[in-house]
Amino acid sequence: MTDRPTRVQRLTEAALPTRVGLFRAIVYGDLTNGSEPVALVHGDVASGPPPLVRLHSECFTGDVLRSLRCDCGEQLDQAMAAIASEGRGVLVYLRQEGRGIGLANKIRAYALQDGGLDTVDANAALGLPIDAREYGAAAAVLVDLGVRSVRLMTNNPDKPAALQENGITISDLVPITALANPVNLPYLEAKARRLGHRIETSGSARPLVTVHYAQTLDGRLATRTGDSQWISGEESLRLAHGLRASHEAVAVGIGTVLADDPRLTVRLVPGESPVRVVVDSTLRVPLTARLLSDGNAPTIVATTNRADPRRRREVEATGAEVVVLEGDPAGRGDREQLRDTLGEPGNATLLRGGGARLINGKRRGGPPRRVGGAIATLLDRHGIEAVGELDIRRLRDALTFRRARFTQLGADVIFDGELEPQAESVA
Repeated sequence: MTDRPTRVQRLTEAALPTRVGLFRAIVYGDLTNGSEPVALVHGDVASGPPPLVRLHSECFTGDVLRSLRCDCGEQLDQAMAAIASEGRGVLVYLRQEGRGIGLANKIRAYALQDGGLDTVDANAALGLPIDAREYGAAAAVLVDLGVRSVRLMTNNPDKPAALQENGITISDLVPITALANPVNLPYLEAKARRLGHRIETSGSARPLVTVHYAQTLDGRLATRTGDSQWISGEESLRLAHGLRASHEAVAVGIGTVLADDPRLTVRLVPGESPVRVVVDSTLRVPLTARLLSDGNAPTIVATTNRADPRRRREVEATGAEVVVLEGDPAGRGDREQLRDTLGEPGNATLLRGGGARLINGKRRGGPPRRVGGAIATLLDRHGIEAVGELDIRRLRDALTFRRARFTQLGADVIFDGELEPQAESVA
């Protein structure tokens, strides 16, 4: 080994209950630089098959303050949840803030990024290393724990190489991908393009679909009269606007347009408004609807051949594009055809929201990438169900999620997860 196991020594340890499970927190002293790496150990990792391991470098702004500029806090949460879910594993928390340049220099680099530099060029402009981290102490911690072979959770090609150089065998690489937000997307793209980090992509030309909606505590997305405005709080609304900004198109059903007259634009966060799509089989959309009349973003109205041609011309006269889908015998548009239309350049990702019909639609051509919802602390016993009949007759056939989590946001609880690829899912 390049670094001998005596590079670190145990200082203290104790049980650490967390929201995702019980860990053993072991604090080490790094005899080389005086830092204090921490191993969060769950289950028996010294025997059995290679455990799941994450090497996580300290990020005060992301881990503690939940900054939107990076994906560190989300990766920390995902790693701990994945380890707890498997029943065994190790998270090694390394005290190397800002890819090893320290907190003050990281904030200096942020200031340069505010001026237009990416994360790599900002470090270079300060005369600092692009990535000053090293993983010899992490390897020594793993050896002390009796771990010689690991399934490593990372997108960073430097980590497996460094562990292998220090005598740790990599049995498998497990991606750990936080979903982008409008603020950190350039940062993630720069890490992929310039540092070789892996990012999750889709081989399909069809849109990557995200379903998002707000519901009451008892699962209602509107009252019995159809009123759905102000279910979620201000913080949740900002999240919804951020999701809009991170997608090229946002789709709602005609019921949502008739009930709420939404604008579907980005106003509460920085970012561009997406293309607005209304699924309207008979062109009931009012010509005075704000998404037709405000001119703040392009609008597509997806209809069927059941719509009156004269009505189509009236809608087109507002500046909207009308797409005629084949439609099924019940008059509903072919969702797969709509997704193919949106799969053209510039419309690669689709955010679906609004009413239960859009949310409950059966899978056509692949599952959504992501499902998210704001659960408000309201009760409305007789309102409209957010998720209705999915024709699931056995629990083993129920929808299942990966990388799922609940997060408190203001007065609301946010659910965020990705459907398992094999699931018969909503879309």
